Amino acid sequence: MERKAISSDRSISSHKPEDKKYFVPVKNHPKLFLMVRPTETKSWMYRYYPPSNPKQSIISIGIYPSISYARACEVWREYEDLLSKGIDPKVHREEIKKSVISKTKNSFDHFAWEYFDSLDKTQKNNTLIRKKGRLELICSYIGDEPISEISSPRMLEVLLDIQANSLNKAGKPTDKAERCAGIASDVFVYAGARGFCSSNPAALIKSQLAKSSYGHRPAITKPKEFAKLLRDIETIEGDPNTINSLRLLALLFVRNGDLRRMRWADLDLDVGRWTLKPLKGQGKVNMVKDMVVPLPRQAVSILRAQQQINGHTKFVFYSETAKKHQIISDATANKRLKDLGYQDIHCAHGFRATAKTILQEQLKYPLVLVEMALGHTTKDPNGTAYGRFEYIDDRSEMMQNWADYLDALREGRDTAEFRADTQTKADSTAQLQTLIDQLGEDKVLELLQTKS
Repeated sequence: MERKAISSDRSISSHKPEDKKYFVPVKNHPKLFLMVRPTETKSWMYRYYPPSNPKQSIISIGIYPSISYARACEVWREYEDLLSKGIDPKVHREEIKKSVISKTKNSFDHFAWEYFDSLDKTQKNNTLIRKKGRLELICSYIGDEPISEISSPRMLEVLLDIQANSLNKAGKPTDKAERCAGIASDVFVYAGARGFCSSNPAALIKSQLAKSSYGHRPAITKPKEFAKLLRDIETIEGDPNTINSLRLLALLFVRNGDLRRMRWADLDLDVGRWTLKPLKGQGKVNMVKDMVVPLPRQAVSILRAQQQINGHTKFVFYSETAKKHQIISDATANKRLKDLGYQDIHCAHGFRATAKTILQEQLKYPLVLVEMALGHTTKDPNGTAYGRFEYIDDRSEMMQNWADYLDALREGRDTAEFRADTQTKADSTAQLQTLIDQLGEDKVLELLQTKS
């Protein structure tokens, strides 16, 4: 049965499925056919005799209508051109396919995700998420490029564009491009160790990027304004985890991440001590690896209340809704502060800046005690770092005085008595009165005159 040749998309619809498959020629396109199967599937076929081969060969171009009549004709012209040059279209197509596969296997994208899969999955989940995000960003620029062909100028171009698109509110660059350069460098090292590239084009780029600038995180450092914040915190309703975490952030001014991970096993509420390994202390030379936080009475009272809620769990701030870590989210404290109207005014990390400023400027405590309370490394005149139990009594006194000061601040009472130098004067006055009681006023005056 002679089939009417196809001349347009419209003419294709007249060819219905039969019991057996059949071929319909395409008008003015010799070797191009539409194969109609009993299943109603219609496919484009190119039937030809390869150069130097008497046996007919068939290439499937694709299924209609995914491949339209016009597109099938375009492919036909490509194959006809190859045949006119003595090139077998099927062999040519296989070579292109192999080239694409080879390029994919040697692409930056391929090695980037091989490298990511090789990372230690015991790293913090947030760390892995950040690294994945950086790799995705870099791959959006050079993912398809063969890793051995990526040059330093190309990497500089990519990273400068990332830098230009990751500015802070002040219009200055963040460290996003620097961190992308770092992980790109790791990928090149990974591929180089396996023999797929001979250089690391990202290694020298970091020095060519603008210095990152984040600015200070928002924090209240004026006593009067901080007093209002303390009062506002007490108005929070709902989950006691939230208000107690904010209360402790104000009292202990530790990092929010460390507070959220506080474990009952690390607390001695009878002695008033919290022993921990700060998250930022691991691998940071200016942060302590081990820390002891003296707990003022107010903090112990809050923790006793938390015991009634979460004492049966591992974590002080256990959360049933947190599926992975089973602790309150890192965004919890900041969300509550935002709800209270403190967005861009004060954040969870800001309690550290608040305490450092007021302890030094208002309460007149020495820098070494404040820095130790913040978990920063401090050294004696001989360059030896202080241990975690150094000045523990002085730090305990400071933390209790800080807690009492916050109570007075919140309640609107006079806070002059909490100055460290005022306390020293008070101690001296008490000692003088003791001497007067023991020796008599005249004798003490005589001693003072003799000393002068």
